[in-house]
Amino acid sequence: MGYFKKLFFVLTLTMCLSTCVAFCDDEIKLTPAGEVIYMQSYLNFPVVEDVLSKTCKTLKNEDVLLSITSKSKGKVCNLEDMRNVMKIENEKIKVEFIRSGKHKTKSMTSDELRLYKLDCVSRAIGTITAVDKNGKFIGLAHELGCVKDNVGFKKIDIYKTNFIQQQKSSKDDIGFLVANDIGGFLGEITSVSEFGVKGNYNNFKYNPNEALSISKPKVGIAYILCSDSITSEPKLHKIKITKVNKDLSSIKVLDKSLIKFRGGIVRGMSGSPVIQNNKIVGGVRSTNISNPKEGHISNIHSMLGINLN
Repeated sequence: MGYFKKLFFVLTLTMCLSTCVAFCDDEIKLTPAGEVIYMQSYLNFPVVEDVLSKTCKTLKNEDVLLSITSKSKGKVCNLEDMRNVMKIENEKIKVEFIRSGKHKTKSMTSDELRLYKLDCVSRAIGTITAVDKNGKFIGLAHELGCVKDNVGFKKIDIYKTNFIQQQKSSKDDIGFLVANDIGGFLGEITSVSEFGVKGNYNNFKYNPNEALSISKPKVGIAYILCSDSITSEPKLHKIKITKVNKDLSSIKVLDKSLIKFRGGIVRGMSGSPVIQNNKIVGGVRSTNISNPKEGHISNIHSMLGINLN
């Protein structure tokens, strides 16, 4: 009996050590993407997509409607029932909603409610940072606001885009990317965090020669891989990492083309991979409103949710 106990102990110890060694030796390698994608988020609650009259002041674009209470319909929480409230003529209602993360309750009428276009689908564009050998990706490098305020989502599909144009950033006015054509289905986003999104590409073809190791960013020269301002093809653009913190780092755009055509960083570039010394060190996260040539990246370990020595 003692022999079998000893044998079991040795086998168990060997398995544990083998697992540890395999994990430690399994270097993370990711293929940098820099691909601008179109996101279609199916939300848990309706959102104000458009305000149809300048006289309407109660709600604003992107407000998330949690419930509407009326005398004739009671308290309703889904889009179809809210549209039924719109069919009532001039009835007083109470609207519970979220604006910029804060819960609010206001009174209005069903007549005013008809002047807001509501939808449970939110649309936006962003950039995929990197993909692993199994087709799992990370991207965006910041929170997906519509999902956070909506207290979750049902699903988020992503689609290919074609030919990217841009509105240039200037002081106190951040520009944005515009995708002219929405192409085929690419995959889906499965989780959202404060450091970006994770998901799956449907038909990703892995090429080990294109994969790069990951590393913590360092102060010094680096490059953003993002769509070129003229050709729309992914291209390296020179930047400088000016400060490194635990989860985020500060950057300054040096690339003349990005400055000339985009003024630096614009919305939609979020998630563009940052490469330094031939390693992926993070993804573009945000820009400085007063100086769009400066901004921040989410460090790669924060995006992956791991620790790096």
